[in-house]
Amino acid sequence: MSTHFKPPGKEAMKSKTITSICMLAIIISLYATCYMLFFRTVDVDLTKDISIVYDGESGSASVKVFNSITDYNQRKQEFMDSVAYKVSPKKNLQNGDTLLISSTYNEDLADQYHIHPIHTIRKITVENLPERLSSVDELQPAFLKEINQRGTSYLKKNMEQILNEDFTDFYINSKPELQEQKLMYRIFMDANKKSNKDRILDIYAITAKGQVNVSAKGEKLEEKESTIYYMITYNEINTSFMLREENIYGEKLIYSGTKDLTNQKVFEKVIQNKYGKQFHITFLDLPVYTDDK
Repeated sequence: MSTHFKPPGKEAMKSKTITSICMLAIIISLYATCYMLFFRTVDVDLTKDISIVYDGESGSASVKVFNSITDYNQRKQEFMDSVAYKVSPKKNLQNGDTLLISSTYNEDLADQYHIHPIHTIRKITVENLPERLSSVDELQPAFLKEINQRGTSYLKKNMEQILNEDFTDFYINSKPELQEQKLMYRIFMDANKKSNKDRILDIYAITAKGQVNVSAKGEKLEEKESTIYYMITYNEINTSFMLREENIYGEKLIYSGTKDLTNQKVFEKVIQNKYGKQFHITFLDLPVYTDDK
């Protein structure tokens, strides 16, 4: 019995040729991709994607520099994670200052991934920082309206604590009830030094009703009204006209039984005693309504 070799047909040869060409193309493509990703030396701009974040106003601002991008390719991401930034100066900045941003990196990773770092140093001009107001006339009506709203919201949120902690003449187990809250004064505090911030103060007369022990010998409780003067501070007032939550805070200024702050001269004296010569005081117009209960 004889076996005869049968050569492959034209279609089979054509199919094998196409398959070989495709495999070769894939291999070349993979090699090119590997070369592009891992072996070819590439320039990487270290300061191109930095974020520059300022805090504060012109004359007393500070700055932070960082790169928070996390979607580079694998080769570049590991290297960029090793980059650290230094900025000088970083405090007491004002518009027009020049920042020098420099970067350091892991040289071993740069060699491993064939990375050539460029623009490792960059100069930036400080701009668009908010400025201190040159005059209270710059206070915008919309901003003052926002202060009204934020003050009302602050008192509503903190009134229970104010009633329980700041009305110290009430009996300890008394449950004071709010009777009235009235905005008495609004003043602009113009700081005399850059280290201080301009601010607006709202002073409220808050009246509550609670139980008072009227006996010096025992316990004899009577329901009476008491009034305190409560101050809300809006700190860092400048041309940004922004009110950060952390810059709004309140405190009891004084108990009405100690001094009568309806007398403006007495009130001014209390503020001067509290702040000394840190600020110049300007009285502002009160809103046309009061925040009564």
